[in-house]
Amino acid sequence: MNPIKPPLLSPGALLALLSPSWGGPAAYPPVFEAGKAMLAENFGFRFVEYPTTRWTAEQLDQDPQARARDFNAAFADPKVEGLLATIGGNDAIRILPFLDLDLIRRNPKLVMGYSDATAYLTWLSQNGVVSYYGNTVMSGWPQMASFPPALDWHRQFFQGEVPALEPFPFWTQGYRNWNTSANQVLEPQPNSGFTWLGGGGTTRGRLWGGCFEVLEMLKGTRFWPSRDFWNHRVLFLETSEEKPLPRQVTYWLRNYGAMGVFGQLSALWIGRPKDYTDAEKAELRRVVKGVVGEEWGAVGLPIVMDLDFGHTDPRWVLPLGIEVETDPQNRRLSFTEPLFSGLSP
Repeated sequence: MNPIKPPLLSPGALLALLSPSWGGPAAYPPVFEAGKAMLAENFGFRFVEYPTTRWTAEQLDQDPQARARDFNAAFADPKVEGLLATIGGNDAIRILPFLDLDLIRRNPKLVMGYSDATAYLTWLSQNGVVSYYGNTVMSGWPQMASFPPALDWHRQFFQGEVPALEPFPFWTQGYRNWNTSANQVLEPQPNSGFTWLGGGGTTRGRLWGGCFEVLEMLKGTRFWPSRDFWNHRVLFLETSEEKPLPRQVTYWLRNYGAMGVFGQLSALWIGRPKDYTDAEKAELRRVVKGVVGEEWGAVGLPIVMDLDFGHTDPRWVLPLGIEVETDPQNRRLSFTEPLFSGLSP
């Protein structure tokens, strides 16, 4: 069965700004306001905040059910067309038991975030609803002025076009001190492109994945996919600002191998790691190729690394549940279908 896509946002759409994880807006209000300003000025979006949006980290920690209540309320409000996470965090898994999946399926809307948003984005995807791995209000949007090609990419996305999955010209490891600057990035670096680690012919599959560390929190719970879920999936993975070293990634990948995942996938996509040295990046590539191909025998699985998603900027939006094509021979990635409902191929 095809996944449920939300409709394209209308011009001037009303977006719910939610804090399902950490209380970033309370900690750094100027950064939050800078993200809102960028979205309003470039796309004309309007915003509604819910009771928990500006709660402190301590308040949010004490009441995950209140966070989920705001999440559900945004889906129930017919005036709201989309939901944007204000920032990531480390405990969005705690809201999952309280999400109203029937309500969400009846009222599909754009839901976007990354990092800790992996928890609810993957859960919605497993329940048939397309969700979107991309910028948060505070991370990605305030800094977008430093990356005009990425701003153009997102204009295409919000206009219902199917943007190209190509490298952005420049990228950065992160941002300047949020206590003194709301939107300044560290020195951008030239993008040397993707790293292809083999694979046979062109494959197609539906995207699913997110942040390595958050997915580790989900393993073994009822929020983890069943064994047959992995057939013809394109698994995308990326490391967070906590910078797990290649040895730790080795252990995590072995776990996927032990579950039989690599033998079912159509492709494996891995985002550019944040704060890795060149030597650590080389070791990560060796680890991925060694674990997936040599240890678990998936020698024909297309693997591509250093992609523009995850914890470095700028980043694509990757819609969970949308079909993509991986072409190792021509070294090309692409969406194969519209990213929202009601659009022509």
